[in-house]
Amino acid sequence: MTLVLENERTITPQEAWRETQKSPLGQNVLLSIHQKIAEHNIKYIRFEQYDLYGIPRSKNVPVAYFQHYLEHGLNFYGGIMTCDVQTRCAPGTGYGEEVTYGDARTIPDLNTFMVLPWAPNTARIIVDPHWYDGRPLMATPRILLKRTFKKFADLGYTVRLGFEFEFYLFKEGTLTPVYGSQPIFVTQYNNFDLDYLYGMMDVLQAAGFRIITQNSEQGPGQQEINLDARDGLEAVDEAMAFKNAIKEISKQHGYLASFMTKPWIDRCASGAHVHVSLLDKRTGENAFLDRGDADGLSGACRRFIAGLVEHAPANMVFAAPTVNCYKRYRPGACAPTSATWGFENRSVGIRVKSARGQGTHVENRLHCSAANPYMSALSTLVAGLLGLVGAKSAPAPVLHDVWADPSIPQLPATLEESLAAFEADEELKAAYGPELVKVVGAMKRWDIQTARANCPNYGAPDFKSAISPWELEEFLEIL
Repeated sequence: MTLVLENERTITPQEAWRETQKSPLGQNVLLSIHQKIAEHNIKYIRFEQYDLYGIPRSKNVPVAYFQHYLEHGLNFYGGIMTCDVQTRCAPGTGYGEEVTYGDARTIPDLNTFMVLPWAPNTARIIVDPHWYDGRPLMATPRILLKRTFKKFADLGYTVRLGFEFEFYLFKEGTLTPVYGSQPIFVTQYNNFDLDYLYGMMDVLQAAGFRIITQNSEQGPGQQEINLDARDGLEAVDEAMAFKNAIKEISKQHGYLASFMTKPWIDRCASGAHVHVSLLDKRTGENAFLDRGDADGLSGACRRFIAGLVEHAPANMVFAAPTVNCYKRYRPGACAPTSATWGFENRSVGIRVKSARGQGTHVENRLHCSAANPYMSALSTLVAGLLGLVGAKSAPAPVLHDVWADPSIPQLPATLEESLAAFEADEELKAAYGPELVKVVGAMKRWDIQTARANCPNYGAPDFKSAISPWELEEFLEIL
């Protein structure tokens, strides 16, 4: 089975709209949207897409023009996917100078319409970019994810995903953490500002987010919130929207929420773990479970793990997308540094949790908080799928503390090393397709060039020993 995610059919906004009108399901979704607009007195709708860093890029549309853009699409700069965190556009991506910096037209996904309780009279809809001739921009992670979910469906699987996020909270304007110490799970820091924390969780749940836990993490002002598992694209759309919602709501309370991976060199970094399982579409049973296996894992699960482990070095460009991220992977920093797997072992990169039955799943612990959830899901699923269909064999699970074992091969320690691993992984690149490969290569080289131009000690050993002023200015607020 070829895993190339390219060659999606062309479709214009007008064609997509006609298909919606012909479908009874589409008509029901439209009716529901218009009911929500009326019930919540919606005045503005954000047409939103996300760049490669997961930064939301949107336009506010007055409700009077909503129907027009549903039918005809809304134009965006086609190269928005290739902008860095400060909206500098990387050259050589194929989406910029090569197409004379042209616009794309976006097609709204009606299933993503969401009323935003934290923004008065406002809703949001996610859009997917297509060129004016109808070709999709195949470096768009969300579009590639749709194809990936279809690959799993063709094999008879439903993908179930859950996300957990760590982030830092600062007093806005001072960049002082909202509390000190290293207070993981300490009740008084779980609840340091109930008006903010409960208010934030109330409005998120009112919008449909399914929060299962919230607690203080190990760094000063660091919080963790976990989302319940959902099936398919809905899980990733929720995770992506969650990050931006946290930032908006925090700002309303006088706080700056940052998903920058490493704001302080001597405090914990922020991670974002991805939990994944496969369900048999026919029976609904967990396909990662084998009750007859000594460890309770199916062959499909072990093959999936094999793919994750094999392609982990190359996928580090997505797990750790910025130069700052690589300061997370330090001795004694509680972040995985190797492409290993094991059972309830926090030192490995891929952990199988103790839960069995329908709860059997794999946790990818490699991803930083700064990672784009679409790319986190895509890279996890594509690697797992390569292992699954390739009938690959997973290495033996690691039963000891990997951090204390210098013989274990380490993952790439810099963005340069990750890019080299990515460019050397021909099987993975073939699965992603040439558009994404070209964009990623150009953007990572641009990121490296930008860091080198702004940090005199970039690449020297002492660069990893401190957080530079440039990193804070570049990443803290926007990520």
